[in-house]
Amino acid sequence: MTVPIDRAGLIVSAVSLGYFAALTIAGEASERVGPQTTMSSAMLLVTAGFFGIAAAAMLPVILASALVMGLGFGAVDVAGNAVVVQLNRARLASALNYLHLMFGVGALLGPIIVGFALAARVSYSILFALGAGAAAAVTIALFATPQIAREAHLAHEAGGFLPILAHPLVWLLATVLFLYVGAENGIGAWLFLFLHLRTALSESISSWGVSLYWGGLIAGRFAGARLAHRIAPRPFTLVASILAAAALALLIAISEVHAIAAVAIFLVGFGFGPIFPNMVAVGAEQFSADIGRMTSIVVAGGALGGAFVPWLMGHEIVVGGLDRSMSLALAITLLMTLVALGTFRVPAVQR
Repeated sequence: MTVPIDRAGLIVSAVSLGYFAALTIAGEASERVGPQTTMSSAMLLVTAGFFGIAAAAMLPVILASALVMGLGFGAVDVAGNAVVVQLNRARLASALNYLHLMFGVGALLGPIIVGFALAARVSYSILFALGAGAAAAVTIALFATPQIAREAHLAHEAGGFLPILAHPLVWLLATVLFLYVGAENGIGAWLFLFLHLRTALSESISSWGVSLYWGGLIAGRFAGARLAHRIAPRPFTLVASILAAAALALLIAISEVHAIAAVAIFLVGFGFGPIFPNMVAVGAEQFSADIGRMTSIVVAGGALGGAFVPWLMGHEIVVGGLDRSMSLALAITLLMTLVALGTFRVPAVQR
């Protein structure tokens, strides 16, 4: 089936709509039926969405399937964090860094695998069918895994989201992730153009530069996991934010020294790496009886940033040029550092 590119873009919109809709639902479900059950059900939705897109012959069916897939993705984001927290109370930051490291691996390898498949003339339907098969295998494994023993905290269930939303820490964490995911996605989206046009690098080398950025993110999360027992999540986040901002400033300042640019790109990703899992770890430690609800709130903040900031950076490219767009990402990173600093000053959550 062939559709115009503007109508095909509705597929991304449908996935995003489902993702946002799932966040609150998954947070509440994680508290009531458990995060493992929620994640297993979410992967069932992902499987159904992949299969629907693979088999659909009409755009409305594809959009409905994309919506279902988005619901699954959103629920996996919330429940996946909650499962890891539930199993790793004594090493939250380390375990969450390892979990989110796999996002970087997927971001790095996924486009490469799809690129080779398309070069071999594998159809989109087959690719989505393979995705459905992989998701189905994960779903079966999750349902077959013994259930995690749930902690009793029924007294907290009646309050729902309101007690969490009343605490300033959750707003600070959501704001950090709004700024972080926005800057991370915006740089990832526009780095190729920045390298190709501003530094006159070839298309292939510019693409490798983007891969280097995601490789730095993976390395940063691995370092975050290894160092979490030595440095607490909040100071670690500050150091990582400052490193990312300094490397981004260096990248903007240089134009011809390609080796230095490569180091700067890697360090931007490296600095960004531990920020998301560390902020979730801070929230999990403070809201230990409401992990699912807390995660859904702060992840929603990140998702909003990921939707808004890349668009804003693209707008800045049009009206002010590539340097101005990357300078906006730098300003957002510096603001993120200030907000992260503010998390030190809020009172602890009363248990």
